[in-house]
Amino acid sequence: MLLPLPPATVRSAALENHLALVAMRTGSGNVDQMSCLLKVTYLAWFLLEKPADREQHIHLLHASETALQQSGLRAQSGQPWSLRQEEIADLEAVLALHDGQLHSICAHQYQSAWAKLQRFVDSDAQSPLPARSPL
Repeated sequence: MLLPLPPATVRSAALENHLALVAMRTGSGNVDQMSCLLKVTYLAWFLLEKPADREQHIHLLHASETALQQSGLRAQSGQPWSLRQEEIADLEAVLALHDGQLHSICAHQYQSAWAKLQRFVDSDAQSPLPARSPL
């Protein structure tokens, strides 16, 4: 079926995602907010179906993933769950990308992406993103 996501679902997801970024930006985050933003990064990847779109956004998604991993490492060493200034712009761009996806995709596309995310979570893989190309 080509039904869009319900508007309330879109608003709720976007609000949760943006509040997670605010918490991380202000140093008030925790593992839940970091996980939420990582989920957004991976869902955005799974929702990019065209190879050209994937190629266009892969660098941004890698940067977002790296920023969140670095935040986790800093938290493990006793620092707050937060993002550095240079990391915030990448995450804002990922949220903007995902917001656009939520407004334009069909419910079945979201369900498919969510199923891919669950398969990744249940796997031993470190990331669903393809390996970075060597420079």
